[in-house]
Amino acid sequence: MDEELDDISSLVEKYEQMSMFGRKIYFDADEFAVLADHYNSLGDNEQAEEIIEEGLKMHPASPELMILKAKTLVYSELYDEALSYLNNIPGEGDIELPLLRIESLLHLEKTDEANEVINETMNRELSIDDLYVFITEVGYVMNDVEHFDRAISYLEESLKIDESNPDVLIDLAYANEMKGDFARAIEYNNRLLDLDPYSFEGWVNIGKLYSMNEQYEKAIDSFDFALTINENDISALKMKALSLYLNDNASEAIRIFEECIRISPDDESLYDSLLEGYEAMEQYDQMLRVIDIKEKRFGSKGIATRRAFVELLKDNMTSARELYNNIPADEKESLDYYMLEGELSFIDGDLRAAEAAYIKAALLSEDNEEIIDRLANVSVAQEKYEQAAEYLEQLLEIDPDYPTAKSRLAFIRFEIGNKEPFDEIMKQFSDDELRALLNIISGYESADFSNYNRQKMLVRLNEARENRVLFKNIKY
Repeated sequence: MDEELDDISSLVEKYEQMSMFGRKIYFDADEFAVLADHYNSLGDNEQAEEIIEEGLKMHPASPELMILKAKTLVYSELYDEALSYLNNIPGEGDIELPLLRIESLLHLEKTDEANEVINETMNRELSIDDLYVFITEVGYVMNDVEHFDRAISYLEESLKIDESNPDVLIDLAYANEMKGDFARAIEYNNRLLDLDPYSFEGWVNIGKLYSMNEQYEKAIDSFDFALTINENDISALKMKALSLYLNDNASEAIRIFEECIRISPDDESLYDSLLEGYEAMEQYDQMLRVIDIKEKRFGSKGIATRRAFVELLKDNMTSARELYNNIPADEKESLDYYMLEGELSFIDGDLRAAEAAYIKAALLSEDNEEIIDRLANVSVAQEKYEQAAEYLEQLLEIDPDYPTAKSRLAFIRFEIGNKEPFDEIMKQFSDDELRALLNIISGYESADFSNYNRQKMLVRLNEARENRVLFKNIKY
């Protein structure tokens, strides 16, 4: 190994002297390839590309240099050019050639052609080492182009050959996370930690996964492990605080966010997170204190809108309106401004203005759950029940567990009275949730429906829909 390093150093020194004095020195194709790999490893891609071009001038038919040239085109995301250039490289070559074709074709969304190259390569008599590299690299590319099911398939086959490759485990965890299979992602991340129990990134990632899987206690423990490895890391502290917040421990989350601000006072996002924590605890004076601190450090932009929201929360309508009326003109096309305008208009009973404001907000923040929730409420207040149902269905597509959205949609389906949509929403309810709805429409909470099977409950609920009795006993 030492001799190899000495050879590379000698070659690099020779090349740099050549460049410095403008002299031409002969290198063979292999030496040009070694030099290019060296500069690529240092992140000096421009120098590597220059060496490849020089090498091809001297050795225009070198397959090795031609493959390196194709790689630079792929890394530069010039996939059409890469494919054209690859067609000039003679023979099947080793697996690098089909891998570059596959990557280019997949990025160009030519999936059928990519599949043909995959099948052709797999049908070749590959050594176990070449097969391992091939299916592993195909798995990585499948992840890059968001074909997560196929990525998992190839990478799991790769794992059967070598179960200790951390990069494969990382990509398997990522692919399963992207599919929403957090339990499986956690499993692969745990295997990664078995390989390296002191991996800071491993503990942070599994903490994030536990939190996404609503296993907040385990998430907090994982972040604690990460913080024993890298104390005072802001990203880990922030994620721990978020998990605490989601685990209904807002006071401890606030303490950590305060600590983060002491460590990193110029991270503006920390102040916003702290404001959310104080809002959850209804500590509105503390919110105003944080807003004052934020204004001193970052300036006044957006501050009047934030203060107006806090005054709304405190039911200080006069102060909220005064602040709203004095918001600078250059801040009146922001998301926060439109949300504030919508809230004030809704309180005033100006439902058309509220709806218009929330629609403007939605144009600035697509698939924003809070905005869609507000639009559903405004639609109900205007008795636009079908429109409200559409908003709630959109909300449930984004987050199937969005609080109260499912029951509110059921209430609307009762009011509209259309059996088919009603049946569809009923399918989403558990038996316990159906019993809760029966309690509501019966007009009292002590009714006993414990002996009702699902079919009997659905019959009773459908009778209520036909009689349209629900809104007699519940206020939206």
